[in-house]
Amino acid sequence: MKNLILLITIVLSVACTSLVNTYDPEKMANLASQLKDISAAVDGTLKFSSQTYTDPQALLMAAINDEQNKLDPFEGYQLKVFIQDKNAVLLLCEDDVLLIEDAGCTAQSDLQHWQSTQSKACATTLDTNLVCKIN
Repeated sequence: MKNLILLITIVLSVACTSLVNTYDPEKMANLASQLKDISAAVDGTLKFSSQTYTDPQALLMAAINDEQNKLDPFEGYQLKVFIQDKNAVLLLCEDDVLLIEDAGCTAQSDLQHWQSTQSKACATTLDTNLVCKIN
């Protein structure tokens, strides 16, 4: 009976441990802050540039003035840009898991998916027509 209780305790401990977030909150807050800045630049470039952007990567590079070093903090992650009408959304992902999602039209970092106990695929969940005041 003691062995059965010990086995159940171990199984429950391992199951609970697997749900514990593996991301450092300080590091993720830093990444979210930097992502927010780039996302605002991308959104501003999309809205106010005389050039029309349909290629997300070209939009990203124009927003950071082709300064690759601005992307250094995101090394080891995937940075994806989505264009929704006149708005832009940036995603920070790791191994196709969505960590942070930010619409450039808002002042704060929008969604911290890394805090969730369930991982999401690296795809946008925000509808900028609902989130952004400017359509």
